[in-house]
Amino acid sequence: MNSNYLSPIGFKINVKRLPNVEFFTQKVIIPGINTNAPEIPSPLTTLYSTGDRLIYQELDLSFIVDENMSNYKECLNWMESLTSTEELAQYSKLAKSDEGTVSDITITILNSHKNANLQFTFLDCSPVSLTGVSLDTTQSDVFYPEASITFRYDRFKFSNIG
Repeated sequence: MNSNYLSPIGFKINVKRLPNVEFFTQKVIIPGINTNAPEIPSPLTTLYSTGDRLIYQELDLSFIVDENMSNYKECLNWMESLTSTEELAQYSKLAKSDEGTVSDITITILNSHKNANLQFTFLDCSPVSLTGVSLDTTQSDVFYPEASITFRYDRFKFSNIG
């Protein structure tokens, strides 16, 4: 039995499509999972059956925005290409590119000795939300702006490395 606690700062993230976001990531939330529990009508009370499919919550990443806003622009460009906001051919160019329209995201959890221990691989991720960037001159200390990006994905794999 391992009596060490999971460290909230012991992780690495890999997003092939977003290398600048990968480096500046400050926070990631391993998403929860639900299952649908079909109701079975009954004269006295509602009964429930076991669920027949998993419902995955979205994957959220928060990152510090670099001074050239390169990481924010990577996210923005991906989302614009998916929705063809500038020209109709944007999506087809993206779909035909080596990167494609989706990307896998890997989160590696480190153990207490900072060695890779566990891995979550989120398959076929696509961005659905990008927060704004707050700039504020009224702050007395310097707080570097952060942004968050939210992904939908098909499913994830959870595995032991060590």
